[in-house]
Amino acid sequence: MPPSNLPNVLCTALVTANVFQNVLARHDPRCEYYTNLLRRLAPRPVQWHTTYFDWNLALAFWEQFKVAGADQACKDAYWGLLNQVKACPFDQSIWELSGELQIGNFCDALRLATAIDQAVDVIVTQEPQQFARTVVDAYRAQVDGYFYITLPTVCADTGREVNHHIGVFSVGAFLLNLDNIGRLPLVQVPRSQTFQLESLQMTVSDESEATILLKGCTDQITVTAVGRTPFEAIQRAIDEAVDEWYDIPIRHLVRFWIRPSILTGADSPVEMVVGVECGDLNFESSACSGNSIRAAADAYVKVINSICEHLELKVRDKEI
Repeated sequence: MPPSNLPNVLCTALVTANVFQNVLARHDPRCEYYTNLLRRLAPRPVQWHTTYFDWNLALAFWEQFKVAGADQACKDAYWGLLNQVKACPFDQSIWELSGELQIGNFCDALRLATAIDQAVDVIVTQEPQQFARTVVDAYRAQVDGYFYITLPTVCADTGREVNHHIGVFSVGAFLLNLDNIGRLPLVQVPRSQTFQLESLQMTVSDESEATILLKGCTDQITVTAVGRTPFEAIQRAIDEAVDEWYDIPIRHLVRFWIRPSILTGADSPVEMVVGVECGDLNFESSACSGNSIRAAADAYVKVINSICEHLELKVRDKEI
């Protein structure tokens, strides 16, 4: 199906099938979150592409699972984007290129080869880490939600070798950074943490009580808060602390889950993923710890740091 003619296109992007398929898991409480992300992609000024097999997967997913309770909002989000996507067939050059890209997954190698062939700016996927070819790429995918693959190529006009950059973005990171993507990679520099969780103490009875020591940019603060669950108590305590320093818009928890991993023992680290909606933006971070509550707290602090950095917030003037 031909893509729509969007004025003032900011970038070109290749979208993978998992961006569509996750909205169909109606039994999953995160489904509404995925639907909201998909809905927000459609009106963006982007020229969308996908591989031919991803296009067919998206169609097959809908035909197989639409009767399992997909509501009108899901349908509108699904087809709102799919109707804009151009399906790209394979040729021999793409097959050959895919074998040279050092991507472990065969399908992802074909996706990257197609992205190169179509000269798109970025790949948008729910699993950017699958495209990582180095430890640094994998780290960037976890911390920032995106990274850039640098590919040497030969300029047809000059015959000189130049670097070609293709970004690999999670959906949330793509929405946050779309205005700055353009044709050049975003600068990725080590992040300076605005907040750091120094200590956490939990008391659980009829209600959960969390006492945190949070280190900020200039000093530190201890806060105690209660909640119906341990994480709600932690979230309230952290929010109360950071509100002492910054005027941050209201935050709403939209995702909270344990990333599947292979456990090697009772003390195996657990990776907790926390997603937060702040204004009309979504932020997501993860953290690992042998204690799931501590991992969730660290992940939430990372989210707060991302919000402060993205919104370029300044430390508020405290009353004397």
